Amino acid sequence: MGARTRVAGERSAGGEAGRAVRLRPGWARAPKLTGRRMMVAAMALFLVVVLASPFQTYLSRRASVASSERQQQQLNAQLAQLRHQSEQWQDPAFVARQARIRLQYIRPGDTLYTVLDAQGNPLGPPAQAATEKVARTDHRPSWNSVLWASVHDTDTAK
Repeated sequence: MGARTRVAGERSAGGEAGRAVRLRPGWARAPKLTGRRMMVAAMALFLVVVLASPFQTYLSRRASVASSERQQQQLNAQLAQLRHQSEQWQDPAFVARQARIRLQYIRPGDTLYTVLDAQGNPLGPPAQAATEKVARTDHRPSWNSVLWASVHDTDTAK
């Protein structure tokens, strides 16, 4: 009939006492280290070592290209802004308006008013205030202005 299962403690046909064999589940078994597995691991390690440098070069060049593209976009935006300013300076009305604001030029018949602060100092126009915020770090006075300043200081010291 069917195959009979052995029960622990029952003797087999060979006369041996049957032992209950407990098998570990599949995930708990220790992996066998075979020559084939060693060869696959060695090839994987070899590929990692060989391909690491080109991959690093690829990533650095990709970052460099992205940086160059961002810089190109910034330069294009700056170029568009400068072209717009150039077009504005071609308009005579804009030039006259800038001359009135920056240089305090007036037309014949106009009256120029200067606004003073609490200490009596003239308040500059907004364009002039913005240009005064720019500081020159490498600016040195010319030799003749230094000479004239020393003569003036000597004259006032007496």
